[in-house]
Amino acid sequence: MEAGLIRPVKKPDADNIIKVVADSLNQAAYRDDADIVTVSLVKYYSQQPRLEVEIKCLED
Repeated sequence: MEAGLIRPVKKPDADNIIKVVADSLNQAAYRDDADIVTVSLVKYYSQQPRLEVEIKCLED
């Protein structure tokens, strides 16, 4: 599992994780989560559970 050969296919569901993060960052990282145009989520097992968020701004 630590090597990434076995992936977690249990809760929390990916769509629920995205929803919580997107809603949490409203008004902090962007005006509204409707401004989000691309999302990528990958779940792995880890000895150090965490959520990493990377935000990139597209040029106007």
